[in-house]
Amino acid sequence: MKASIAGRIRNTNLPKAKALLPLFEAVMNAFQSIEEAGGKNHAIRIVAERQGNLDEGKPGPIEAFTVIDSGIGFTDDNLDSFETVDSPYKAMRGGKGLGRFLWLKAFARVEIESHYRSSDAEGFLCRKFSFVASEDDLPRDAAPSDRQNLETRVRLVGFRTPYVGECPRQLDIIAQRLIGHFLPLFLDPAGPALSLADEVEEIDLRAFFRENFQAFATERTFNVDGHAFTLSGFRLRGALANHHELVYAAHFREVITERLTKFLPNLRNKLSEADGAGFYYLAFVQSGLLDDKVNNERTDFSIPRETTRGDRADPSISDEPDSELFAEEISLKAIRDGALATISEDLKSFIDEINTQKENALTSYVAEDAPQYRVLMKYKDEFINDIPPQASKTEMEMALHRQLYQRQLRLKQEGARILSEQVTTENPQDYYARLQKFVEDENEIGKTSLAQYIVHRRVILDLLEKYLSQDPETGAYELEKTVHSLVFPMRATSDDVPFEQQNLWIIDERLTFHSFLSSDIRLDQVQVIDSDSASRPDLLIFNHPLAFSEDGEPLQSMVVIEFKKPDRSTYQDEDPVSQVYRMVREIREGKKKDRQGRYIRPANQNVPAYCYVICDLTPSVEIRIQNMGARRTPDNLGYYGFNETLNAYYEVISYTKLLSDAQKRNRVLFERLNLPAKSPT
Repeated sequence: MKASIAGRIRNTNLPKAKALLPLFEAVMNAFQSIEEAGGKNHAIRIVAERQGNLDEGKPGPIEAFTVIDSGIGFTDDNLDSFETVDSPYKAMRGGKGLGRFLWLKAFARVEIESHYRSSDAEGFLCRKFSFVASEDDLPRDAAPSDRQNLETRVRLVGFRTPYVGECPRQLDIIAQRLIGHFLPLFLDPAGPALSLADEVEEIDLRAFFRENFQAFATERTFNVDGHAFTLSGFRLRGALANHHELVYAAHFREVITERLTKFLPNLRNKLSEADGAGFYYLAFVQSGLLDDKVNNERTDFSIPRETTRGDRADPSISDEPDSELFAEEISLKAIRDGALATISEDLKSFIDEINTQKENALTSYVAEDAPQYRVLMKYKDEFINDIPPQASKTEMEMALHRQLYQRQLRLKQEGARILSEQVTTENPQDYYARLQKFVEDENEIGKTSLAQYIVHRRVILDLLEKYLSQDPETGAYELEKTVHSLVFPMRATSDDVPFEQQNLWIIDERLTFHSFLSSDIRLDQVQVIDSDSASRPDLLIFNHPLAFSEDGEPLQSMVVIEFKKPDRSTYQDEDPVSQVYRMVREIREGKKKDRQGRYIRPANQNVPAYCYVICDLTPSVEIRIQNMGARRTPDNLGYYGFNETLNAYYEVISYTKLLSDAQKRNRVLFERLNLPAKSPT
């Protein structure tokens, strides 16, 4: 059976983000060749060749890499292995027999020149050939070499698109990637010397490793379902990295990389050493399990990503459809969880300092801006890690809201379980203990919901005060529709607007408990009234007991509210009180319907009406109201009266009184949350 080289290259997977992987494979071959040669004083030299320099002296893109080593070379046995697809020759050292296909996946050709010791120990031989996507056999002949030392050159030529565009141009970044890929091999002080060079500079990779990696390295172990894992932690200073990473490795080589910020929000930014130097953390995880499960291309592992039956924390959760395939295996998630716990322990002092800063910021935010979450602060240790460092107020609000929602959901589930259980003589104490704990927790959450509503009221009153203030630049006031919308959205009914968007309490707390409300809708379009009138009350409210019940309970009262533009002083046709009187008559003349369209009989033809006019008490307005015989309120900020003929009680409330009264009614609530209301103007 003959394998197709071109077909095998076509079927080999190499993500463009892994553009340096073919180089890493060549470097790994050099390590293995040196290991096979034995002895000391070996070296690996990597040379990058560029297409040229760009403007302003910037380095040009790399078009070729040459890896030079002093290993055993392309002996007959090694050439046999090279020519054999899926060769098991290096299997004991993690070799998959696919590295050379990755070369041709990213490069046009590979030029190989190897000087190796003759098998009869009578000098050196030289084997030189080009490896391309061809079905032709490689030349096996070797010529005598004039060299007196081992040397093999593997030149990867013709960097293909898109990989050439993904390859870093800066030599120090390539050095960092090389070391990051082969971290365990650099930890061996007896390993070969390594260097990376181009036409301009040369980097001693072992010195680079000592300066930037090894000086800050730690090593810890952890266990997952009986499998041992080793985690090496490195602190990368300077420009070596721009985020914290977790690397899963196999056979001393990087396979998968994940950003730690995704799982540990505390690692969003650089960490700082005692000397003030900043660093990013690199965690390198290895184990025999990962060695066994790495795929042929070394780009992934043949283990499930998420939790499977074998490592679920909650065995009651049903398996996913494909989980039977991995029923006895641990998942990448389980390995990650173990690694994250180990990383958190390794960085404990840094994380504790970050959490202290976050706790101070969170405490200040809750005290000053979000007292509704105060009840959560005693649980802050449970979620403080989920809040990113230097979190904005929005981020803290989102984290607290999410925590509150999760607690509400757990309480709901616990309540359902308690209600579904039967108390027996065997478990009464346990049941009642759980019940008491549930009630205590539910009361806490209830207080939080109440606090949220109180804060909502404070915000609404602050907005009202802003809307009632004169624009310092134009001298103008907001239109009445702005205040109207704050109290209740316009062109809507109580069937359309959720309770939390209704702020009728600004005018009168009792208005909140209504049966039906229409806002800025013509009377001939209000569904519960059969009327021909085109009048448009700002707010029309039917009070209880307009219950729309099957027994046709009668209508007993109505409320009409009108808003006038702040600082308005003239009314051409009719004053605001006369306007609401007219609408009261028009409403009474219409027939009332329930929600199903059935007519409701009124309690009598003279249904009581309550009228509110919200306007500024300019001199001309006050004269009109006084001419009606209205009485001043004790604070001199409004008027009230009763029209016996119409059976209508009315109040004329100035905007100053509207705001002042609302602030006074809510002041005790604000003070209980350390949110004192502003002094009335």
